[in-house]
Amino acid sequence: MRETLAPYPDPDGREAELDALAAHLGGELVVYGESVQGRPLRAVRLPGPSSDAPRVLCSANIHGVEFIAGRVAFGVLQALAAGAAEALRLRARAEVWAIPCLNPDGYARTCADEGRGRLAALRANAHGVDLNRNFPRPGGAAPSRLPGAGSDRPGDATYRGPHPLSEPETAALERLFAARRFHASVNLHAFMGTAIPARVTDPGAYASYRDLCRALARAQPRARYLRLAHRIFDTFTGEQEDHQHHAHGTWAVCLETFPLRASYGQHLRAPSVFWRFNPRDPQPWVDNDVPAVLAFLHAALDLPSPPAASRRALPSPP
Repeated sequence: MRETLAPYPDPDGREAELDALAAHLGGELVVYGESVQGRPLRAVRLPGPSSDAPRVLCSANIHGVEFIAGRVAFGVLQALAAGAAEALRLRARAEVWAIPCLNPDGYARTCADEGRGRLAALRANAHGVDLNRNFPRPGGAAPSRLPGAGSDRPGDATYRGPHPLSEPETAALERLFAARRFHASVNLHAFMGTAIPARVTDPGAYASYRDLCRALARAQPRARYLRLAHRIFDTFTGEQEDHQHHAHGTWAVCLETFPLRASYGQHLRAPSVFWRFNPRDPQPWVDNDVPAVLAFLHAALDLPSPPAASRRALPSPP
């Protein structure tokens, strides 16, 4: 990769960084599947205080172009390596998993194209599918017609694929979710500057997510993100956090790092798609959002798991 995307690493640099952090932390590198183009899907597992400790997950970069999301996931691992108090307290409470890149083919294509081109090409996997629209909709909910909620047309930026879990990346995640039963999950994206919890209509779960997102925002030292949720005027779109909550009983949130206002403050007219989604200097946003990730996971660990009411109603991966 040329210097146009610096300081973000190329795919080899990203994987080398993951190797080094896993070794430093005494973690296990888990290959939980392969991408369309045969790249390994890799996670770091950090053992918890006991064999029955709850598991928590921080995942990122399900959209290929959103490199800043992966830097925040790496920031969580780096906080553990540096001995940060809240990070160490999390490891003392739970088995910690991190997946800095859920879409390695999209990441590699973004690097190869130097962040230029159509958003649909940089966002999707190698089949052109938006992986964050490829999960089953809870209870068999009908597709939404709202803009951005998912498209049935190949080539669109939110093309949901031929059927739920049609892609090797999402099918592999589904197997991981079913096997590991995560108690809580933060799924990192860019660039709205919001916290988007799983869609729920139950008043108790809705109130719990309100409190979880408040804990998340209180931990942010630079920019506090608003919660984007509504019990009525929301919809199921095939996103990861909805599937995790309803199918697997996981407290799950989408954290959109690097707010829209900061993006347009950086470039009124961005020189490429990449620089609309990613800050020139990722560190201030890593410093802002790593405490938020830790706070959400800690607050979720204080709650019982939500019921996975629709688990039996959802299709298994093919």
